[in-house]
Amino acid sequence: MKKSLFLATLLTLVVLLFAIGCDQPEEAVDPEESAGTDDEVVVTDQMGREVTVVGIPERIISLSPSNTEVGFALGLGDRIVGVTEFCNYPPEVQEKDIVGGFDSPSIEKVVELEPDLVLASTIHEEEVPRLEEMGIPVLVVESSTVDDLFDSMSLVAEITGVEKTGEELISSMKERIDDVQEKVGEIEPGERVLVFYEVYSDPLMTAGRGSFIDEIISLAGGENIFGDVEDNYPQISAEEVAERQPDIILFPDYHGTASTVLEEMAGRPGWESVPAVENENLHPVTDDTFARPGPRIVEAIEEAAELFYPDKF
Repeated sequence: MKKSLFLATLLTLVVLLFAIGCDQPEEAVDPEESAGTDDEVVVTDQMGREVTVVGIPERIISLSPSNTEVGFALGLGDRIVGVTEFCNYPPEVQEKDIVGGFDSPSIEKVVELEPDLVLASTIHEEEVPRLEEMGIPVLVVESSTVDDLFDSMSLVAEITGVEKTGEELISSMKERIDDVQEKVGEIEPGERVLVFYEVYSDPLMTAGRGSFIDEIISLAGGENIFGDVEDNYPQISAEEVAERQPDIILFPDYHGTASTVLEEMAGRPGWESVPAVENENLHPVTDDTFARPGPRIVEAIEEAAELFYPDKF
């Protein structure tokens, strides 16, 4: 009797557990993880070229520092097998094979690494057709504005099968830019700090209208004193800078050269009456972050805004 009762109870428990298991919702499947290996993806790159990739690219080569940063930011670091000698961020990039310079990549080295996708820039007009003739897909992405950068990031995310990651990254970047805009957006044009960005000292060069640096200054709430110059990176004179009376001067710190540049600036004729010099409002910034069209552009906007309006941050 006891044995029969035990068996009946055990059978009831098994049935109940089975029923409960059947009622559980199926675990959500990440579409990025379940993408078919034979799916064909067709996109139009930023040179107007139609690029087709079959399956998920697992061996990627980047021919520009900005594309390398985009790839790593999208979580593609493990798939990137080759970069240029100028690709220096993030630190993990040092573990990758070098395929040559930014403007002079080695086709032989690229082919040797057997990529199934190459991320190129418009500077690679000669290399793109040669690689395509060898059956290697090449996506050309080039950014002149922040919106261009978001478009290029979306393209890379789509062709590599990480669209969800791309959307989240872009959304996060836009939110951070919006946060800065909320703090500086109400500043009237006539009240904005006047900014001079020194790209290079000999010859003296700055950032003009349409350059990435010009957009960074604007998004950070500043007014680029050479924002009326059409050339992206015009050569100007020290006298012109003094005439335009910048409130703040930013310049790239090339491997610890900041102190030398500061001394040089202070000694330029006419600059003793420049507000930025009088008030010692001269600030070295990370060159790559400000000049490179990559995900760290948000860091540059935030850094610039804090320098322009420290009381708001």
